[in-house]
Amino acid sequence: MKKITLLAFIAITAMFSNQEVLAQVSNGNDSGAGSLRQEIIDAQPGDVITFGLSVGTIDLDSEITIDKTLTIDGGTLVNVEIDADNMGRIFNVTAGTVDINNIDFVNGEEVDGGAIYVSGATTTLTLDDCNFTDNQANGTSGSGGAIFLDAGATLTVNDSDFTDNIANRAGGAIEDNSGAGLNLTLTNVTFNGNNAGVAPSATAAPGNGGALHVTGAGDVNITDGSVNNNIAAREGGGLWNGSGTMTIDGVTIDGNTASGNNSDHGGGGIYNLSGTLTILNNTVISNNIADGTSGSGGGILNDNDDNGNGGNISILNSEISDNIANRAGGGIEDNSGSGLIELDNVTLNGNNAGVGLDATAAPGNGGGLHVSGSGSIDIVGGTVNNNMAASEGGGLWNGSGMMSVDGVTIDGNTASGNDSDHGGGGVYNLSGTLTITNNTMITNNVADGTSGSGGGILNDAGAMVNITSSEISDNVANRAGGGIEDNSGTGVGVSLTNVTLDGNNAGVAPGAVENPGSGGAIHVSGAGDVNIDGGTITNNMAAFQGGGLWNGTGTMNLDGVIVDTNTAEGDAATTGGGGVYNQGGIVNIMDDSEITNNSATGTSGSGGGVLSLAGTITIDESILDSNSANRAGGAIEVIDGTVMILDSELTNNDVNGLAGTANPGNGGAVHISAVTQFSIDMSLVSGNSAANEGGGLWNQIGATMNISRTTIDDNLSDGDGGGIYNNGGITNIETSTISNNSATNGVGGGLSNDMGTANIMTSTFAFNSASTDGGGISNNDVMSINASTIAFNTATNNGGGISALTAVEIKNTIVSDNTSAMGNDVTGTFTSQDYNLIGNDDESIFVDQANDLIDVSSMLSTLQDNGGETMTIALMSGSPAVDAGDSADMFNDQRNYVIDGTRDIGAFEFGGVLTVDETRQIDISSIYPNPSQGNVNIEIDPSITNDIQVNVYNISGRLVYQDTITAGASQLDLSAMSSGVYLLKVSTSSQSKTHKLVIR
Repeated sequence: MKKITLLAFIAITAMFSNQEVLAQVSNGNDSGAGSLRQEIIDAQPGDVITFGLSVGTIDLDSEITIDKTLTIDGGTLVNVEIDADNMGRIFNVTAGTVDINNIDFVNGEEVDGGAIYVSGATTTLTLDDCNFTDNQANGTSGSGGAIFLDAGATLTVNDSDFTDNIANRAGGAIEDNSGAGLNLTLTNVTFNGNNAGVAPSATAAPGNGGALHVTGAGDVNITDGSVNNNIAAREGGGLWNGSGTMTIDGVTIDGNTASGNNSDHGGGGIYNLSGTLTILNNTVISNNIADGTSGSGGGILNDNDDNGNGGNISILNSEISDNIANRAGGGIEDNSGSGLIELDNVTLNGNNAGVGLDATAAPGNGGGLHVSGSGSIDIVGGTVNNNMAASEGGGLWNGSGMMSVDGVTIDGNTASGNDSDHGGGGVYNLSGTLTITNNTMITNNVADGTSGSGGGILNDAGAMVNITSSEISDNVANRAGGGIEDNSGTGVGVSLTNVTLDGNNAGVAPGAVENPGSGGAIHVSGAGDVNIDGGTITNNMAAFQGGGLWNGTGTMNLDGVIVDTNTAEGDAATTGGGGVYNQGGIVNIMDDSEITNNSATGTSGSGGGVLSLAGTITIDESILDSNSANRAGGAIEVIDGTVMILDSELTNNDVNGLAGTANPGNGGAVHISAVTQFSIDMSLVSGNSAANEGGGLWNQIGATMNISRTTIDDNLSDGDGGGIYNNGGITNIETSTISNNSATNGVGGGLSNDMGTANIMTSTFAFNSASTDGGGISNNDVMSINASTIAFNTATNNGGGISALTAVEIKNTIVSDNTSAMGNDVTGTFTSQDYNLIGNDDESIFVDQANDLIDVSSMLSTLQDNGGETMTIALMSGSPAVDAGDSADMFNDQRNYVIDGTRDIGAFEFGGVLTVDETRQIDISSIYPNPSQGNVNIEIDPSITNDIQVNVYNISGRLVYQDTITAGASQLDLSAMSSGVYLLKVSTSSQSKTHKLVIR
């Protein structure tokens, strides 16, 4: 029995020796028996200290040192308050693992760590449900108003509040000087009203981190909770991170203020020196202020250290809104240099850089985000909405680094700078590279300064913008570039691929103030280059010039672009350009681009589609349709420079009142006003109209207009020159057809040469009409015609074919089958160079030469496709014009067919054959049998992948059969054709071969 009792006693004793000893504080005295100080002194490592129910407040006269592992538990109903009465610090934790629960720390005051100082490489302090109020680090460089975490120590705080704590140097509530590694963890902690260095309560030294300051490389995790209404004299009104990693997860950071005056001071919500800042999970950073003279980063300031090491920021699924800075970065300022900021699905809304009563512009750039140096920015998803800047970049401002914007909505932002290089309502790019992709929407942004430019984007000197598959719509600027202003200069500029620019406005009231208002969609101030590949430019407007596009002195390329329903409202003769305006650079419009339905609506607005003041315009494989102007140039107005049009269509353009009131209305498709080199080749000018002169084309003194392989058809003028009007310039027409044009109240249905020189070569004038004289041609200066056909034209009065007020030099030409009241084919004065056929010289005015044929039937067919680029009038078999031309003239006919023997009179060579160029022997096909009874087999090289065109011409050159086949073996049924010799031409998009085919 004694043995059992002894064993039990030993076991019980051993059990209690391994458990915590519970000690209880029984009074609120500073010291002595039952005091907290005494219980801590007496406690063994691992003990738990609790408080009697009668203990509510403990008044301390000096700090208590904790140098062992302890738990201090203030209970769960009402926290125990420890009041140092500003006589010293409360706890100095130097060793052990210390847990403190449910304690209120009040009025602690010390050089550093007003309430608690934690030190020691192995020391760990955990605080749960504690409150820190009115504690102060009062040293000249005092840090950590509530807590100072020193080198190597670890602090964890849960479910606690820090209110109205003060430090002079840094960390109004907490200063973390623990060093590298994760030594500070905060969960559901509230920081409210803490102060780092702000007078009168504190003395700035310098005053960083109103709530929390991390001096070195320590890592911090902050989860849930709030950081509100804290203040710092210099940087980091709420939080200040050094060179470590700060992770902020689901925290509200609101109403904090940083008041540093320098450009790299601020960070009202958060300041990041050179560390890594990660913000995620619906963190909200709002209503924070950087209110110093040049304060930056109302929400966040990302900086770099003295060695140039920049901070990095990653923000995911969070909000940065309604923050304010005076200098830059209402939401975020990046001054990292080499750092990276990543925003993923972030709401960056309502931030302010330098605007209104809440801020002082200095200058006020980057309402949402500002990058001072070469830092890199990646923004994916999210919104940048309703931000504002006093000067530049209402939404975003990029410095000299790379900014990528991917699938972001940038809407309703405003930049209010007054100078011409201020603005960028949505985005401003100083000298970096801006890349915008994946359905980014840049909409409803405004550059509302006096000369504000770039409502959507302003790309400044030396910068580059690349935009793909995105939309820039409904943006507004007063001076220029409702959508985009490019001021980049030589060698850089803007590149757009499949971009929509719609409804942008440069200077048009009431949405804007004209000053002057150019480039509704895009304006290029200098020598920057713009490349536009695909996409649409629609419904944009400009008060002055360039309703759609305005090019400076650089190169603008439009490749497969639709420019539609844009408007320029300038009143002067040199204003307009509803679709495109060119100041003096190079504009290339190519590859199925469409310039349509654009208008120059000003009193003397010119160039409904294109207005070029100087420089070079090239239009290739494109359409200009249904454009209109009041003064001149429904499709194109050229003041000076060079214009080249190839394989394009100018159709249904108007200077006949569609844009408002014709004034006077010259050049339905094209008008040239000064010294210009103009050429048009392989093109169509059709359906255009002019209230005055030149239904199709209008040429000016000092200019040269070259027309080749082009059809000018069905144009109308109310005055002279239904097809073409020449006002003193040089007009050269070669291998072209001018047909079905009308001068309803004037002369020259096809061409009116009213002063100047007109040279016509191997061309056809047919079915034109004039209400007075010269149904086909009217001449009043210098004109020469060679190897042409003028037929089936009509005039009400004189000269159905040609009316020559001054002598027309004519050779190898048919003038026949025209009608008028007098002088059916010719009237006036002519100088024959021989070999002409005049069908009806009823006025007997034509002084013929030895080989001229007068008053004979020309035996003409009608105007039709006889091969070549344009329609022609063939000679019928037996025509007296066959072999009646000058045998010395061996140049090809209008269709580019080689002369067969002696030249025929007129533009069409009976029996002509395709040129060497047309019959180049590229081995892509073979035919058999040849001769054939009518069924012909064609073998095509199987490497040919595109469709293949087959044309068969009779010996007169008339197209008699046409089909489309594919590679391999095909059979043509030509049995309906008469016996004879034919030419069978096989063509792909890049090569052709012509075979002589005999059908028996």
